[in-house]
Amino acid sequence: MFCFLRNSVMLGCVLLISACVSSPPFSVPVMPVPVTLDPVFMDHMVLQRGLPVHVWGKANPGEPVKVLFSGKTVRAVADAAGNWSAMLPSLKASDKPCKLVVQGHNEASVGDILVGEVWLCSGQSNMEWGLLGVSSGKKDCAAAHYPSLRLFSVDKVSTNIPLATFKGTKGWVVCSPETLVQVGSHSQSFSATAFYFGRDLQAKLGVPVGLIQSAWGGTRIEPWIPQKQSGNNFKSYYNAMIAPMTPMTIRGAIWYQGESNLGDKGAYEQKMKDLISAWRAVFARPDMPFYFVEIAPFRYGKGDPAALGELRAAQARVAATVPHTGMIHTLDIPNDVGNIHPDNKPQTGARLARLALAGTYGIDRGKSVVGPVFTSAKHKAGGILVEFKDTADALMTSDNKAPTGFEAQVSDAGTNAPWVKAEAAIQGDRVLVTVPGKVPVAVRFCWLETAQTNLRNAEGLPPSPFLTTLD
Repeated sequence: MFCFLRNSVMLGCVLLISACVSSPPFSVPVMPVPVTLDPVFMDHMVLQRGLPVHVWGKANPGEPVKVLFSGKTVRAVADAAGNWSAMLPSLKASDKPCKLVVQGHNEASVGDILVGEVWLCSGQSNMEWGLLGVSSGKKDCAAAHYPSLRLFSVDKVSTNIPLATFKGTKGWVVCSPETLVQVGSHSQSFSATAFYFGRDLQAKLGVPVGLIQSAWGGTRIEPWIPQKQSGNNFKSYYNAMIAPMTPMTIRGAIWYQGESNLGDKGAYEQKMKDLISAWRAVFARPDMPFYFVEIAPFRYGKGDPAALGELRAAQARVAATVPHTGMIHTLDIPNDVGNIHPDNKPQTGARLARLALAGTYGIDRGKSVVGPVFTSAKHKAGGILVEFKDTADALMTSDNKAPTGFEAQVSDAGTNAPWVKAEAAIQGDRVLVTVPGKVPVAVRFCWLETAQTNLRNAEGLPPSPFLTTLD
């Protein structure tokens, strides 16, 4: 009897174990991934007017989603990786706050969204330099109640692979005295150059403006250019601070950089062209406006004192040859040549805005928004006659004295003739350059790193540095 019971118990245990082993495993129900907008879409942002607006985010693979904004609805389906992408139709400018909503099995939204003009503001320290770091900053910051001007500052990060999202610790903010000192990475305030550019643009256009500051002091141009990586040691600012925003719809970019590439001289031209063409490609905007700042006078005090003239000439060639670009001049902006960060950022920002208003928006297009441009030179009356275009019908000087900044080489000084100070006289829209008692054979203008000038056109703008070639 005992054996029978023992055998029965053992058989039951074996059957129970067998049943447990052969039963299908307990399945945990898979929870759906929430439908989301990409992190770049935040409260208070500005969407670009006048162009189809790209909106994207995450959902479950194959999940249909709807995007709703300002009475418009578009649909998309998430791909196998859970990415969805949609294009809102072209939007009209509006300072009426709206919600941007995405719907799937759940709903996500951001609010207080305006429609206007969106600009990327990039470069090194002169773009990063904060509003409170300039003499006019404290006063202008205190008066900065601009509800239709929105600001975003990208955190400074470098990586060796492109990132899908970037970080902006404070997110999009409405421009006010309080927020201006909370965003930005230098002097704990937003970029002065970008602020003055955006303020003037918003006032003139009468539409909301969104500014994205993505700048890092001391950086060369190369790491801002998208490229095939040459190993894990290559740290790219483009990968972390530009690439994540390239799906965005923006109007254009402003750029202030070059001091760290001083030794490149003329080679900087091709690097700038590579940057512009690459950014236009990744933003899918082959005609995207790109405006930039001529590097200001500064006493570097090392190497070739003419290197800055050659680099600025390279910048000028970019503006002259690449469509939908432009360069503002700085040779006349009062500046302590011992300060690599010129204090007069209001004038820099205003000139960038003036360039964009004419070149992108067609406002004041008939007026000269750049300084006189050197076109040719020829021998005349024992000197060299330098000709310009974009003189606005006249050349003049700011102090009614003879033009400054001209140097010449003379014929009897040999093949390695030194450059000597020359005299200059305005003749209509030309300048006659002479050297008393000598015959000049070449002329250069504001070629040295500390050179400044009093020469202007009728709009009050100076020429860029140039080196003559004779007819």
